[in-house]
Amino acid sequence: MVHPWYRLQVRRQFPALAAASMATALVLWGWDAPLVEDSLFWWVPKALWIAENGPAWVLAELPQAARPGFFLPPQWEGGMPDYAHPPLWYHWVGGVLALTRGWLPVHQGVHLAALPWAVLAGLAMAALLRRLGGERAAWAAPALLLLPPVATQLQRADTDLPLLGLATAALVALLDRRDWLFVICAGLATACKEPGVLLAAPALVAAVVDRRRSPAFLAPLVVLGVWGVIHWTQTGWFLAGTEHLPASPGDWLRDLGTVFWIALGDQGRWLVWPFVGWALWRGQRPRQRALWIAGTHAVVQLIFFASLNFLGGMDRADRYTHVRYLLPGVTTTHALALGTAPLAGIPLALASLFTADERSPHGPEASHHGVDVGRALQQAAPEIPEATWVGSYAWTQLTRPYAGVVDQPRDDLHLYGLGTDPAGVQGFVLHASAGEPLGRLQELPLEPVKTWTVGQAWVRLYRVSGQ
Repeated sequence: MVHPWYRLQVRRQFPALAAASMATALVLWGWDAPLVEDSLFWWVPKALWIAENGPAWVLAELPQAARPGFFLPPQWEGGMPDYAHPPLWYHWVGGVLALTRGWLPVHQGVHLAALPWAVLAGLAMAALLRRLGGERAAWAAPALLLLPPVATQLQRADTDLPLLGLATAALVALLDRRDWLFVICAGLATACKEPGVLLAAPALVAAVVDRRRSPAFLAPLVVLGVWGVIHWTQTGWFLAGTEHLPASPGDWLRDLGTVFWIALGDQGRWLVWPFVGWALWRGQRPRQRALWIAGTHAVVQLIFFASLNFLGGMDRADRYTHVRYLLPGVTTTHALALGTAPLAGIPLALASLFTADERSPHGPEASHHGVDVGRALQQAAPEIPEATWVGSYAWTQLTRPYAGVVDQPRDDLHLYGLGTDPAGVQGFVLHASAGEPLGRLQELPLEPVKTWTVGQAWVRLYRVSGQ
């Protein structure tokens, strides 16, 4: 007969298993989704170089996947970009691709590489919710995974996925006062992407709240410092610079407002706050220590990205917001909300399901829309005529088979950009509901020929009228 204590321990794992199963299902749902944006241009080409050539601290040349000798898209004009990012993620993906070579297409190997980190994110979210609000709150973990930017990230396989899982696990370690586990998780998070260093803030707050001396907060700082030194010895410069700094206090406040709206209100996320208000009015209070630690993490994440690298306020025709940067702040904020009012997970999950496919004004990383554009291009690829003009995203997916759109590269296409002169454009033009804008090609008389749709995403073929 099983002892009741063991039965209780097994039951306590059910929410974590449910969250891990949800994460696995989302990755498998996107199993054949093509590579998009940063995975397409940066992480996977780096990983392929690692798979073919072995480990390297800094990649200073284009991998074979980029097909040297062929015309390169603008994203690669100066060689493989993002040299300064820590190397753990693309080494991990490269190792998985080396193991799966010959029996899985590259894009499916990339999704396989993302699967363990998705499971870790699910387990860590259930554990965090348990620490914040008890057993009932832990059952709300799937609602966090269904948040459209999170569910989308599980299909995109960017470096923000391991960062999310490891950062959440590091928070759990702080709440459990397990410094050794925090050091491991925070160190690995920083080795995947520089913003892991922000975990030093909640670790320092935990030491202050607990009134004890703990050097654990130094772990992410040390990892980033060591990486910076390695990178400096290889390249002569230290770390990656910022993509965007606000030009004025007004611009910063605009970015700050956009960040907090994305985190707290967009895509129906505002629905949780009436539940939280009701819970607080009835006397349900977050656990004070957990509130200080997790709250610090959320606030520092959101303010940091509103101040650095946030593109939402840029005044340019092809701007879009890197919503994936906000995932640790978004999930921790809502974990605090669900820890206070677990029933808020129901409307949050429903709102997420209704908005998951919608085209977001904050860009293709905010919902499934960007991935669905890639799926629509998969459908369109066999019917795209020769000499069609396409944007750099579609051009790269159609000329690099590792993207998962074509088996054989298309070398009969023309590439357009924002400044392409319409006078030289003839024949057909391909345009999508997310990706590059048509720019000056809008001046042409374009006649719709055929549209391929997946969800609310579309890829449309136009004929230049009169030709």
